[in-house]
Amino acid sequence: MNWMRRHRRIRAVCFCLGLAGCASYHAAPLNLGSPLKPSLAALNRRQPDGGMIATGAPLSLQNVAALAVLNDPDLIAARAQHGVSQADLLSAGLLPDPSITAGFAALISGPGSIPAISGGLAQDISALITYRVNVAAAKAGQAQVDAGILWQEWQVASQAEALCIAMAADEQTLATLRADDAPLSQVNHATQRQVGAGNMTIAASATSMAALAATETALNTAIQTRGQDRDQLDALLGLEPGIDVPVRLPVFTPIPRGVAEQAIASLARRRPDLIALRYGYTEADARLRAAILTQFLPISLGGTAGRDTSNVWSAGPQLTLNLPLFNRNRGGVASAAATRAQLAAQFAASLAAAEGGAEALLARTQELQEESRVADDAAASAAKIAAQSQTAFNNGALDALGAVNLQTAAADRQREAITLREQRLTAVLALETMLGIGLPAILQAVPEPTS
Repeated sequence: MNWMRRHRRIRAVCFCLGLAGCASYHAAPLNLGSPLKPSLAALNRRQPDGGMIATGAPLSLQNVAALAVLNDPDLIAARAQHGVSQADLLSAGLLPDPSITAGFAALISGPGSIPAISGGLAQDISALITYRVNVAAAKAGQAQVDAGILWQEWQVASQAEALCIAMAADEQTLATLRADDAPLSQVNHATQRQVGAGNMTIAASATSMAALAATETALNTAIQTRGQDRDQLDALLGLEPGIDVPVRLPVFTPIPRGVAEQAIASLARRRPDLIALRYGYTEADARLRAAILTQFLPISLGGTAGRDTSNVWSAGPQLTLNLPLFNRNRGGVASAAATRAQLAAQFAASLAAAEGGAEALLARTQELQEESRVADDAAASAAKIAAQSQTAFNNGALDALGAVNLQTAAADRQREAITLREQRLTAVLALETMLGIGLPAILQAVPEPTS
């Protein structure tokens, strides 16, 4: 009797331990509050090395990029993919649970004297055969996800820096437009006085009025453009719209051609998107090997025992496997082989596009360097002539038409120089991103595939 009680306790303990290992549900309600922050100080500013990004002074481009990587809502959502890939890796390394069978046959007629009972225990050992390739595929899949997330971080960092450059150009454009408004208004008022005094015709005042109206229209457009660029940067940083981010632009120097060519030659080993494709190919290769092994699966090994109606007991091992005669998983093997071939072609196409795009952008940056230099010189010369024309107009040595034309021409030269400077800086930044040069330290590289 004591033995029976101990036996029941042991079974109860085993049952409880089995339940303890099972997953349980925990509610995780969504946070319906706004995730946008009201200030730079409220952002996540802690870097992986434990350092904090200071926001009390104008930020460097790299700090703005780091804040974008840390706080961009889309990136935060993308990083959740890492948890999914970790779960896939865990699943690939787990063995299936064993199965238990039991049977009972009541004696209805015949020479037997007792009911028949049977039982069996079986374990699917297919996972042991494909364990290594499945785990290798899952590891490659996780690395591919991580490399893809890193590439997204590169893009967000580059976009944040490009918006800072655009906003600096917006401010310069606004400054030139506001500077043009005063002399054009002076010319227009002087012209209107002369028309009122009968010294000039109304047609003569049309030029100054049109120039002033065009400047004011351009000023309104520039204000709207600056607001749009500011709001885009705020969105990348996870800020509420309308918050100005003070930025300190560095001195941009073009990438030496030799350095760029070396970086282009090693793109396949450094660019996260290309590394992700390589991991995808590694995963597909492992999936192909698993599909070939699956020709003989599933395989189950176990044992059975039972008693027939004449009270004869028997027990023995049991083996179950597929005979690869008709199916042989040919469809799965063909699909896996085609997937591997498709990924190889996709990698080759992406590598060609990356190398060609970097070469073209390198040539474009050199062209923009020269164009920007010429535009800066032309803008400086035009500004001197415009200042002289304003003095001449005030002294009565130049008419309104000439003064307006020279002033607007100088303003156009200035804004053209600003536009080319922005294009040059943006091109240099884009080339650095394509080549992986000068990125913030927060972006950690992923190891490249060993095969």
